[in-house]
Order: sequence, then structure tokens, then C-alpha cells
Amino acid sequence: MAEFEENTGKDFDLEIVERNFRECLTENQEVHVRFYLEAYKELARFFRLCGTVFHFVAKDFEGRIDVITNLMQKDAQSYCTVKSMIIHEISASKRPGVCALLRLHRASELILQFMDRLAKSSDGERTSDIAAEVYRNTMAKHDMWIVQKLAGVAMYTLPSRKALIDTMCKQDYEQSLVLVQKVIDAGKPVYGVIDSEYTSYGLN
Repeated sequence: MAEFEENTGKDFDLEIVERNFRECLTENQEVHVRFYLEAYKELARFFRLCGTVFHFVAKDFEGRIDVITNLMQKDAQSYCTVKSMIIHEISASKRPGVCALLRLHRASELILQFMDRLAKSSDGERTSDIAAEVYRNTMAKHDMWIVQKLAGVAMYTLPSRKALIDTMCKQDYEQSLVLVQKVIDAGKPVYGVIDSEYTSYGLN
């Protein structure tokens, strides 16, 4: 199994992801696009910190974040929530934001399931095996063959749970395990609302 690159640092902040997922949902159960993107900016950093083999994932996330951010800058009101974005783009017969967010939404399923399995695993369990199984059950069905192969190579480099958390996370090991569960608890309702919105408009 490959090791992380030497410049990998303890820089991934689970608190940023958890806080922004929690701030996503409005009282009316709508999802604020801005907070969702802030959570994903930190998740993209995680994949960059995983090393060169994961850079294609980070670049994909960053590209889609940029698309939506540019749309928000031009029309903040229409791109305030996921629902307002969907309604606006359907009426305009153009769906750049909807398509960009759909990729992030699908990735959320993988990330949340991976974190859930990670939280329930043992310290020495291979996260590469967990990631591969979760990927097959989620994102693989949406990815082209070449992307599936790249993902397989990248996931093989992942170490044990303890090594992954100790190497990547800003918080200490025990605090990180608590935060992983908090991210799951905050992220699942956001995923559910977005999935419901996309399904109701036939966009999934």
C-alpha cells in the first residue's frame, strides 16, 4: 500500500464541514447554496491533502464549486437556495448550476457513507477496502470506466483508519472521531432535502 506524500499535513478541518452543513438548512427545510459550497471547499481540500492520486477528485469538486459561485455572483437571489436555483434554471431552460450541484450531491452520498463506515470500523481496518465498497455502491454507477479505474487506484493508497485521521485531520484522533459523527448527523438531512428537490423535478 502506498504512503501519503511527505507534504501531507494535519490540515483538514472537520469542524468547518460540520458547521457549514448545519448552517445549510433553513427553517423551511431549504438548503443554502453558499454554506453547502463552503462545506465542499473543505472537502475538496481533504482530497488534495490525500496526495497527487486524489487531485482529480479535488479538481472536479473545485470546478463545480466555481461554476455555481460564478452564477451566484451574477444572480444572488436566484442562486440563494437549491430550490430557487432549480426553479430559475428550469424556467431559463439552462441548467449549469443544477448539473454542477448534482455531481456534488452524488459525491455526498459516497462521503457520508464512507464516514459512517469509518466511524464504525476499527483503528487498524483498511480504509481502502471501505472506500472501494462504498464507491461501488454509490458513485461508480455514474462514472465513466476511466474514472472508475482512476478512483480504484486512488483508493488503494488509503491507509488504516487511525493513520488516515492522524495524518489528515487538524483535530486530535478522539476529537476527530466525534466530529466525523457530527458531520454525518449534519450532512444526512442536507443530502435528504437536496435529493428530494432533485427527485421532485425529475433531475436525479
